[in-house]
Amino acid sequence: MTKADFADLLARMSKRPVLAVNGRHVYLWHGWPSSLQGIMPAGLDVQLDLYALASGMQRIPRGDEAARRMLQAAIAQWLSEHAVSGRQQVVTVTGCSLLMRYGVPLVPFFQVTSEACAIIFVVSPQDAPTDLPRLPQYVSVRPSATLDYLRAAIPDEAVIGDTTR
Repeated sequence: MTKADFADLLARMSKRPVLAVNGRHVYLWHGWPSSLQGIMPAGLDVQLDLYALASGMQRIPRGDEAARRMLQAAIAQWLSEHAVSGRQQVVTVTGCSLLMRYGVPLVPFFQVTSEACAIIFVVSPQDAPTDLPRLPQYVSVRPSATLDYLRAAIPDEAVIGDTTR
């Protein structure tokens, strides 16, 4: 989907319920968050920062499986409180590397989508480190890991790329 097509979709969603092209209004924005905010109609956006959500957890998980469960439960709780039915809204999700790092399923996000509620996962070009110091051979870094994780769950036609500044 082009940026212009996506801007048009958001403009229509701000006014009325819109049927999803792919069955669900779940999108992947690969670009600068400020560029997305530039096309977002006023009053439509609700922001979910997964880093802030995780830092507010009451307990420290012991291991990856516990972290996955706790993060998934916190996301489901947040969505139940903030994804208000009967109101046009778009939930923009940042801090998506936590989803990839702990293998958090995207099911809660898909469950809240409707003709009135969309989810946009935001993966910024700055989320992929390119200027890493020299690392030992046993350390591997996949700069595209978060993008790859989300692309596996989101159809190509629901991916919007705008990495220009």
